Amino acid sequence: MKYVDVNVFVYWLGDDPVFGDDATVILERIEKGERAATSSLTPWLTHIALVSGAARNYSEEKLLEKFRELPFLRIEPLTFGDYGSAVGAMRRYRLDLEDSLHFTVAERLGIREIYTNDRDFEKTPLKREGFGQLRK
Repeated sequence: MKYVDVNVFVYWLGDDPVFGDDATVILERIEKGERAATSSLTPWLTHIALVSGAARNYSEEKLLEKFRELPFLRIEPLTFGDYGSAVGAMRRYRLDLEDSLHFTVAERLGIREIYTNDRDFEKTPLKREGFGQLRK
């Protein structure tokens, strides 16, 4: 199972001219049965990015519909304990709180790989599968 970072959804739903194709490849893999997970924080953060202008014709209903179309994506609840663990990860790996929360959820689930183009995750034990590496 792989963890999916927020930027994948933003690039996908925002049809990003640089990263949109790679984000689409990732989400197609998940649509076809690849097991993946993300935090319940992810739809909210995706909404914030898209409503601030990262997507044309954005709506909350469309966002909800798109997440529901990914049956092999596990949306893991974010717990209060995750916040405590994230504070430790912030110090240990020099991450911001958002990245630390994602790292903490992935770690709690035993996930070792993350789909992201955020190089900050290279400071963690997660193996980053970044953009430009996906068309193998």
